[in-house]
Amino acid sequence: MNILEHTIVFMIAIPFLVASLMILTRPFPEIQKKLNVLVSIVLLILSVYLFSQVWQNGIIAYDIGDWGKYGIVLVADLLSASMVLLSSIITFLALLFSLDYIDDKSQNTTYHSLYNLLIAGLNGTFLTGDLFNLFVFFEILLIASCGLLIANEKVEITPSSHKMEAVYKYLILNIIATLFMLVAIASLYGTLGTLNMADMALRIGYMNENGTLPWHLIPTALLFIVVFGNKAAIFPLHFWLPDAHPTAPSPISAILSGILIKVGAYGFIRFYYLIFEGNLEIFQPIIIFLGLATIIIGSISAVGQDDIKKVLAYHSIGQIGYVFIGIGMGTVYALAAALIYLINHAISKSMLFLVSGCIVHKIGTRDMRKIGGLSSTEPFLGLMFLVGIMSISGLPPTSGFIAKFVLFDAGISGGFYIPILIAVIFSLFTLFSMFKSWQRIFWGEIKDNIFEKENIHQNSKTMLSSLVIMTVIIFVIGLYAEPLIAITLETAEQILDPQLYIDAIIPGEVR
Repeated sequence: MNILEHTIVFMIAIPFLVASLMILTRPFPEIQKKLNVLVSIVLLILSVYLFSQVWQNGIIAYDIGDWGKYGIVLVADLLSASMVLLSSIITFLALLFSLDYIDDKSQNTTYHSLYNLLIAGLNGTFLTGDLFNLFVFFEILLIASCGLLIANEKVEITPSSHKMEAVYKYLILNIIATLFMLVAIASLYGTLGTLNMADMALRIGYMNENGTLPWHLIPTALLFIVVFGNKAAIFPLHFWLPDAHPTAPSPISAILSGILIKVGAYGFIRFYYLIFEGNLEIFQPIIIFLGLATIIIGSISAVGQDDIKKVLAYHSIGQIGYVFIGIGMGTVYALAAALIYLINHAISKSMLFLVSGCIVHKIGTRDMRKIGGLSSTEPFLGLMFLVGIMSISGLPPTSGFIAKFVLFDAGISGGFYIPILIAVIFSLFTLFSMFKSWQRIFWGEIKDNIFEKENIHQNSKTMLSSLVIMTVIIFVIGLYAEPLIAITLETAEQILDPQLYIDAIIPGEVR
């Protein structure tokens, strides 16, 4: 038997096992660090292998216990395999950065254990084929992320009270969303008698009246908008994010913005194109409206901020709105554009949060009123920050230009002129506020006390290497986008043909 046949299970089981082992290795911090790096490399390699297998051979369904649709089924299609690969890249690079950034005491206690628990939760969320385990993995994500939010940096500038306030807000809102999720799952199970997503799609397909969703399932579908909208931090469920992302350590901020809020976007795609497939006309205006409102709120709120991580946090809100516009438009081209945008934002915003971490590590503040003239002493950070700005603003030759060009082209091709016009206008807000932040940090006069001896910490080569790798990815995609466009178009076609997903789990059944 080829052990790689179990790759889909390894993506969840390995980080779970390592999370437990990390507790036993607490007296040996260097072993913890090296083990975590090794595991992240292994998971990255396995995620590449899993994606290649799905790309070459089609959807993979792994039936645990041979219970079929009644048991635990893990499913890797192009969407989930892509998300697992993206997650592996971001978590690996954030881990490299954190080794010399996170306070040694935090690293010697729970940090590495919670980090692997978070990875297991992410991979499980993307690969599970049933609602019960989706709920379980959401809870794992909540536990791990709350613990990581309060990890200390070597240069700790956030008071503990502020950290706990952000964690409580994040925790309470997610608990409320969890209750909504339980009600929605119970409603679907009571109506359909199954928790398997493919089986749900089949049974709802049988119930469709003249090709539309039965009226009694519409409230349940709306509940899931709240659940996934909270995860994605879209309007009006966004107000936990501007506190959580700035107070978290920068590598954790990179994961929260780069991957964790994408869980909400993934949930929208999975539910409204698989389980509730064929009823886009009901949800399309809602999703597009929420996307536009999120862009507007995030872009405007970022303009008046003095905290660099708050600027980035609000732009995370605004940028996820563009992804939802693509999801809402619902064409193959638009969905491909949404996926490209999602990937670009994951890489670019993660890099910007890591650059902000380098600034905090170097001078002990993220208040732009206290910073200035860093380009004279930190030209490399200035260049990395500029690359990130160009990418999220959609300037060539970065991946952001490809993402926005394809999204806007898809909108115009589909006749969504007003949403695209609004999106273009507020792209200028992003450009303005980000370049303003760059100018405040890296140009002008150096503040007198900016390099006081007790504040100076050198950014290690390991930390800076993460920025270099992300920069390379941004320019490779920007200059050679054809492979990514081809992959996302194929992924979008697979999303819009849910019968492919159903056939992988329940062969022979047609909705």
